[in-house]
Amino acid sequence: MNYSIRRKLDMAGRVREFCRTHPDPTNSGYTAAVQRLEERLARAEALAQQEIVGRQSVAGAVINKEQVRLEIHRLIALLAGLAEPAAREERDLAVGIIKPDVNGSHQAFLTRSRVAAQTGATHKELLVKYGMPDAFLDELNAKLDQYEQSLNQQHAGRAAHVGARAELEAVTADVMLIIRQIDALSRFRFRTDAESLAAWKSARDVAWPLPDKEGDSQKPAA
Repeated sequence: MNYSIRRKLDMAGRVREFCRTHPDPTNSGYTAAVQRLEERLARAEALAQQEIVGRQSVAGAVINKEQVRLEIHRLIALLAGLAEPAAREERDLAVGIIKPDVNGSHQAFLTRSRVAAQTGATHKELLVKYGMPDAFLDELNAKLDQYEQSLNQQHAGRAAHVGARAELEAVTADVMLIIRQIDALSRFRFRTDAESLAAWKSARDVAWPLPDKEGDSQKPAA
């Protein structure tokens, strides 16, 4: 979560607790604002969780994808090694079975690997003759399916956390607008109650850290 958003939502949580312990049943506008704050904060919390889950999904998919990619490359290396001598009997065999670039794009790697697997299936009887295990192509296709699933998981996870982050920014803006309304009402309400006013200001304060050194940027506006 963005640092500024996290600080603002932390503050909004304190404001929510203050409002819960200092209700004003005589002011319907205040009550409605507090209700909207509750709703917006609930949405923000859900989006924050969605962003975290999305990031974790992407991280897990990346790790799994790279591991499977190496396994596929090793499998096709064997297939290519067998295709070379077998091509003396069927010339088009070596053309379809080429080791994919392990550092190439994900889609190019997957496409070339699928072509190699399909070519292997077409010439399975000949390749078995040259030493390919009977279950080899099943293993290769399973790895290719796993690789494609990891790609899809990575894309879905990225879309989830990017979308959640964008909406979270909008929800946080709504939260800050509501808090400014509650701030105006609370300052007027507690104008003759120094203790409650101080408690409100403490809840409303965003605890930005002090700059580490001269020249650091100013704290973001609350």
